[in-house]
Amino acid sequence: MENKILKPAIESFKKNFGFQIKIEELQHRNDHLRIDVVLKMKIQQMKLKFSVEIKPTVNSSVIGFMLHHKNDFSHAQLLISNYINPVMAEKLKDNDINFIDTAGNAYINAQPVYIFVKGNKVRKLQADSSKGKAFTQSGLKMIFALLCDKNLLNRPHREIAKTSRIALGSVGRVIDNLKKLGFVIDMGAQGKKLTNINMLFDRWCIGYAEKLKPKLLLGKFEGPDDFWKHCRLDPEQGQWGGEVAAFKLTNYLKPQDVIIYAREHKLRDIVLQNKLKKTDMGNIEIFKKFWTINGTQDKPIAHPFIIYADLLEINNPRTIETARVIYDENIVRYFRES
Repeated sequence: MENKILKPAIESFKKNFGFQIKIEELQHRNDHLRIDVVLKMKIQQMKLKFSVEIKPTVNSSVIGFMLHHKNDFSHAQLLISNYINPVMAEKLKDNDINFIDTAGNAYINAQPVYIFVKGNKVRKLQADSSKGKAFTQSGLKMIFALLCDKNLLNRPHREIAKTSRIALGSVGRVIDNLKKLGFVIDMGAQGKKLTNINMLFDRWCIGYAEKLKPKLLLGKFEGPDDFWKHCRLDPEQGQWGGEVAAFKLTNYLKPQDVIIYAREHKLRDIVLQNKLKKTDMGNIEIFKKFWTINGTQDKPIAHPFIIYADLLEINNPRTIETARVIYDENIVRYFRES
């Protein structure tokens, strides 16, 4: 699937701008560095080298992800996607993230080269590699549970379904799709194992923001100034997410907006107890809590995966820096494969 995006994007860029391009390391991905390929570009006497991320679609979480890892590589970042719409193109440029797509849109800021093209329409959408049962709403819930507890993969399907809060019939289809995508391997008598976990987590963050989280929204509200400072959120009602959870976890970020993940039947209690008023302009968002696995046992905050994904979606410098702290201190340990 990456080749179906990579090669057309390169051909389109070469046609429009006349660069010679050489692909390196396509068959040798370092999952810990998260690079899909290294590209060498040459025009006249100018030579450029990029560490490439290939994403079928681009949303705010992809931008947040790119900003998080911007300084992790020895070469400049280059995002390659099937199609980058004008709004996302502007956001990528504003964040100085190089990109090209299959439609001929591009932003390259590598002295002395400067290119910015947006608005070209894609002729034919390539198939999205995230299609299939793994990255549906049910699949994203199940992936979250598997990432939290890798031993869950080898438990009965009924237990996986209960833990993930999805239909029993979805479990086998999600596992089969994860196998096809290279995220689950069958080790025979030793059972099944998650693999490429870093990459799976990245995919989950992007899919969560795009496909699952919007469906969980219970409402937007406004309340007393800094109500979160004085509110004692009972874990039986819900858990803090986003900036408030990040502050409580790291003491590193002063919250501006508020996210709460609530048990749906406790929504009314939270609203009444905290004198919240429903309004589309409110800075308090309450989402339905979908997981059964707690993030921390002693604080009413969401799992670090959820907090990190929330911060990526906001993707401003202060939340990205906090996301990096949370990733290093609370998430990396989940990806240490035996």
